[in-house]
Amino acid sequence: MERRRKEAEERRLRDIEEQEQKWREAEEAQREMQEMMEMERRRQEAEEADRKRREAEQRKRIQAEEARRDFEERERRCLEAEEAERRRREAEEVERQRQQAEAHRQAAERRQLEEAERREALHLAAYRQEAEKNLQKSTGLPPKEKVKEPQKALMAALSRPAEPKKARKPQGPCDKCDGKHDTDDCPHFRKVRDKHKDAWRNYGNSGQVDAGSAPVILRSAKVVRQPGDGSCLFHSLAYGLKCRDASRLRADIAEFIAAHPDVEVADNPIRDWVLWDSGLDHMSYARSMRAGSRWGGAVEIAVCAKIFEVGVDVYEKGHGGFTRISSFGESAGRPPVSLLYGGRVHYDALHT
Repeated sequence: MERRRKEAEERRLRDIEEQEQKWREAEEAQREMQEMMEMERRRQEAEEADRKRREAEQRKRIQAEEARRDFEERERRCLEAEEAERRRREAEEVERQRQQAEAHRQAAERRQLEEAERREALHLAAYRQEAEKNLQKSTGLPPKEKVKEPQKALMAALSRPAEPKKARKPQGPCDKCDGKHDTDDCPHFRKVRDKHKDAWRNYGNSGQVDAGSAPVILRSAKVVRQPGDGSCLFHSLAYGLKCRDASRLRADIAEFIAAHPDVEVADNPIRDWVLWDSGLDHMSYARSMRAGSRWGGAVEIAVCAKIFEVGVDVYEKGHGGFTRISSFGESAGRPPVSLLYGGRVHYDALHT
C-alpha cells in the first residue's frame, strides 16, 4: 500500500512537474510570441517610420521642386514684365517721337499752308484790285465798298450794253487827245473824252445806265412769292425757266462758274465779277455757291442768262407798277424771265 501510495504521489508529482513544465513552455511560448509580436510591431513601426520618412522626404522634394518652379515662374514673369515694360517704354518713345515728328510735319504743313494762303490772299487782293480797276475802266463800276447798294450796282454793270470793240490804231489819232497812238494807250486820259466825273455818281442807286432812256414799267404783273431759304433767286429763275428745280439750277450755275472763269459777261471775265462781288477766287466761290451756303445775286443772273440763252429782266416795285432796273441777255423767240428784286439779296418771281 505504501508503495502504491508512493507511486501515486510520484505520479502526482510528475504530473505536477509536467503541468508546470507545460505551463513554463506555454509561458515561454507566450513570451516568445510576445517578443515576436513586439519585434513585428517594432519592425512595422520602423517600416512605418521609414515610409513616413520617405513620404516626408518626397513631400520635401515635391515642395522644393514646386518652390523652385514657383521661383522660376516668378522670375520668368518678372523678366517678362520687365521686357514688356521695356517694350512699352520703347513703344511710348517711338510713339512720342512719331507724334513729335507728326506735330512738326503738321506745323510745317500749317506754316506752308498759311504761307500759301497768305501768298494766295496777297495775290487775290492784287488781282482783285486789278479786276476792280478793269471793271471801273470798262464799265465805270467803282469798288464794292464805295457803292451804296452793291447788288443794284452790279446788276446795272452786268446788264450794261456792250460797247462795240474798236480796231486798234497804233499810229492814232487818239480819240481822247488826238495824239499819234492808240486810244487805249493814251498817256494823258484814262476815260473817253465825253465822260466826266459825274457820269456814274448815282450808279447802282437808280439802276439805270442811261439816265435819259425811258424806264420800262409793268403795270400789271403778279408777284409769285418764293421761300426765303437762301435760294430765293434760284427758285425765281427756275419758276421763270419752267424746266428745273432750284437746287439743280444752283448746281448748274456754280459748275459753269467753276469751269468757265474766263468766259466774258458784259465784256469782262466771270472771275473778275466774282472777285468784285465776293473777294473770292472763282473755285472757292463756286464751291460755296453749290453747297448752298451763299445767296445768289447779279453774277448768277448773268450766268443763267448766258447758259440758257434767255433774257432775264429784273424789276423793282414802284409807283403804278414794277420798274425794270436791269435786263440780262436776249431771249431767242421766248419771253424773258421776270424777277422782282426785293432789296439786298431777296428775289421773287414775276408772272407777266
